[in-house]
Amino acid sequence: MEGVKDISWIESSMDGVKAENGGTTEEKKPTVARYLGIPQDIFAWAVGMGFIISLMAAMMGFGHLRGWDAQSGYSHNTSESSMDRFLPEPIGSNIEPEVPGRCDSTASGRWYYWQLPPEEVTAWTRVFVWLCYISHQLFIWGTIYVAQRVRARSQDHGLKYGNTMTKYQWVPLIGNICFHLLHLAQTHWTYDAMAQEVSEASSQSSVIMILVLVLLLEYRDRGLFFGWPTARNTDRVSKALRLNQGPTNLVRKYHGYAFAWGAIYTFWYHPMENTWAHVFGFLHTWMIMLQGSLMFTNVHLNRYWRLLLEFWVTIHATIVAFQIGGPVELWQMFCFGFLLMFVMTQLFGLPFWKKLPTWVRPLPFTVYFALMIGLYGFYFVDGEGRHWIRLNEIVRIPFIEYTAFLFSWLCMWSFLKIEALIQRRLSIDTSQPLSEVAEGFYLFLSLSAYAVCIGASFLIQEFDWKMDLIALMVVLVMLFILLVAVQMMFMKQIMKPVRNRKVVPSPQDVSKVELEVKESVEEHSIE
Repeated sequence: MEGVKDISWIESSMDGVKAENGGTTEEKKPTVARYLGIPQDIFAWAVGMGFIISLMAAMMGFGHLRGWDAQSGYSHNTSESSMDRFLPEPIGSNIEPEVPGRCDSTASGRWYYWQLPPEEVTAWTRVFVWLCYISHQLFIWGTIYVAQRVRARSQDHGLKYGNTMTKYQWVPLIGNICFHLLHLAQTHWTYDAMAQEVSEASSQSSVIMILVLVLLLEYRDRGLFFGWPTARNTDRVSKALRLNQGPTNLVRKYHGYAFAWGAIYTFWYHPMENTWAHVFGFLHTWMIMLQGSLMFTNVHLNRYWRLLLEFWVTIHATIVAFQIGGPVELWQMFCFGFLLMFVMTQLFGLPFWKKLPTWVRPLPFTVYFALMIGLYGFYFVDGEGRHWIRLNEIVRIPFIEYTAFLFSWLCMWSFLKIEALIQRRLSIDTSQPLSEVAEGFYLFLSLSAYAVCIGASFLIQEFDWKMDLIALMVVLVMLFILLVAVQMMFMKQIMKPVRNRKVVPSPQDVSKVELEVKESVEEHSIE
């Protein structure tokens, strides 16, 4: 085609799309017989899932052997061991006006129950867990960085989507296994995780940040509501309302660092306590880490597996709220709030919806809506025994996530526009790769973005910032998204594809003719 000198980079960039929608040529090769006759990536996934199930059984077993039975701060006085291990939940007569974090009627929302009393905390219990966390975080970031850099700088990198497992997948997988074993040992040695230093809201917000970025990551293929709007919707309204794909492309390429931070930060925030809430939480963070370890494999692209990762928060949040209890029942808000997002957005990432008529898509929501009318109209009541009043709680979580989605898109779109404007105004030669000094500087700035996230969480905890838990989580989610967007822009400068010491065009910089070729390949793969 005239005007297209070399579209090999387009074919390479479509490896993931082809694998996701029917497979690469590598998939046509015989399966890997030496691993029980199944593909290597599926074998690695099975090993990972078998490991975490075994580890959770060990976590529950070791805790039971030590007599641990701390289910919730609200059952503190009925537990056989909790009164000796923890401070009571700061409610009622347990509020301590002179103690930060426990000094007012809203302290219960900020206080993390599973942490050592102040008199048992030492410099070692604090430092050791942070050494574990930082080592884990830098190790996984390093594996992602090396794999992406090799893929960007080497033509024969061997990192195409397929079934093959290489050192770029085995190293992070084995590393995550080792750090999980370390965390279990650390819990039974020094116990405390990072709750002494950083806000509980920061742990929850880091996971919500991941969920929001997944909405942006999946926006290209499933839209936002009932599989709309996507590239397959060609009517005038859909084209007018469909958001620019630049932020989606940015997240799809550089989300690994943010997801690794959210999962590992949350993982080390909690001790390995033997409760079902902790079990399902650690299952979730492990599955996110396992997904990251299997980068550039077909399992990483499997839509049913990705849906499970996204949906798992519904199960986990419901169990946490139900287990903790308290004066107000909150499990319905988490269960049905996340479930509303499932029937409106998440479900439509599955391939079979593309083969069904459009009118079928609202059916899951219709069933959900009828269920909510029945439950909130005739079963669930508020504190005064009234029906219907609590129905508004099912929209709180979706409202926060969809608002954060728009905020994240706007941040990244703005940064991409600023980048283009600077390059145009300053006539920057984008064909030259970064020097080692410039690359190191951008890498330092990337790490600094996450350091600010943790620093803000530390300051909130240190100065006991008194704010409603939900409001504080919203603030932190927006802050994390903003800083992650900045970090992704830094990584974009580092990871530009280089061939023969020249930066080759990326999908964001191609000419109109090349872009039409790329979109044609994508549309063919979708069909």
